[in-house]
Amino acid sequence: MKSKPDISSTSAAEGKTRTDAQAPVAASMALRLAEPGAGGAQLSPAQKRFNSLLTRIDKLKAQISDIQMLADTHRSVHESTITPLREQCRLQMRAMALWLDDRVQRKDLTPLQLRTANEIFYGLCESLAAAGDEEMRELHDKRSPQSLEEKHRIAAADMRADMESFLGKTLDMDDADEGDDPFEALLKAGLDQVQEAVQAEQARWQSTQAPHGVKKPAAAARKAAQKTQQQEEADTILRKVYRQLASALHPDRERDPLEQKRKTALMSEANAAYARQDLMALLHIQLRIEQIGPGSLTQMPEEKIAAMSVLLKQQADELKRELEGRQQHVQHEFDLSPYDKPSASSLRNQLWMQERGLQRDLAQMAFDLKSVQSAAGFKRWLKSQKQAMKEAWEDDEDVYF
Repeated sequence: MKSKPDISSTSAAEGKTRTDAQAPVAASMALRLAEPGAGGAQLSPAQKRFNSLLTRIDKLKAQISDIQMLADTHRSVHESTITPLREQCRLQMRAMALWLDDRVQRKDLTPLQLRTANEIFYGLCESLAAAGDEEMRELHDKRSPQSLEEKHRIAAADMRADMESFLGKTLDMDDADEGDDPFEALLKAGLDQVQEAVQAEQARWQSTQAPHGVKKPAAAARKAAQKTQQQEEADTILRKVYRQLASALHPDRERDPLEQKRKTALMSEANAAYARQDLMALLHIQLRIEQIGPGSLTQMPEEKIAAMSVLLKQQADELKRELEGRQQHVQHEFDLSPYDKPSASSLRNQLWMQERGLQRDLAQMAFDLKSVQSAAGFKRWLKSQKQAMKEAWEDDEDVYF
């Protein structure tokens, strides 16, 4: 039995990524608010939250770096293992399609056998054409009563009818471009309709919870006002930090060419950080140019710390969404189950299963090509394929209903 593919380099990459991620962690340690000192004083809740958010941001950034390195390392192993096997499968499918195209021209098949052989032939041509084989597309359209484009259009119309029946309304397809894939356009239109319905339902529910003319409770109103004030204060702090950096790093005020180049690079970092509302990165730059000291944030008033935490919370939420998006992308790219968290182990196991599955497919296709060479073997094969198609159809019916 063949051993699992060796992707131990993936684990090594994970270790390297974690080491690389230590640099921003060290910088954020300098931003952390220290205990006030002797006398039993402790950090306030707002200060503790500020430190907690710094730690969370560092952790999320490290996780994003880890999963990117994991995917990049695994991708090369995946392609070197799976791509050649998929190409062999494609060539075997092509060989069977061409053999069937020649075989169905003979007159020794019953109508049922001919229909089964053509169904298999059309299916092979469709799969190969979807992968970019134009010769197979042309061969399909030459033999089939319906072209692939016509089949595609009919399937899209059926899908639209099903979606409209489910939604109970006509789909708005006015925004779809002519060049758009009809299935993707339908899915987008359907999702838009569902989202509109959900939003309308939420608005209806909210209107029943807060009837027109009824004022919010005083506590809720105060909380909303406080939140708005903190957001305004946070935006003000972000602008102030950025302007301080812009003033200190303006390259035109520097005569030394090397220092001018350094300040230009730092100003570019600051512009990018400000554009993405990254307070932490701006504060890091202030530390690097000694515009603030390691302990200067501890002296900030409580309301300033709370306002800065608003920005850090927003950044942490955005990083969490980015991490989830990258995880979903890796799951999709490497055919992981939605329940399998991307890791060196899960990717290794999935690669092994994909390799074994493709090897089984290749062995079966080679056996089939050999079996169909005789008239009796071909008819037995058609019978087994017809039975397999029937069972697959029945399974699909069971799942659907």
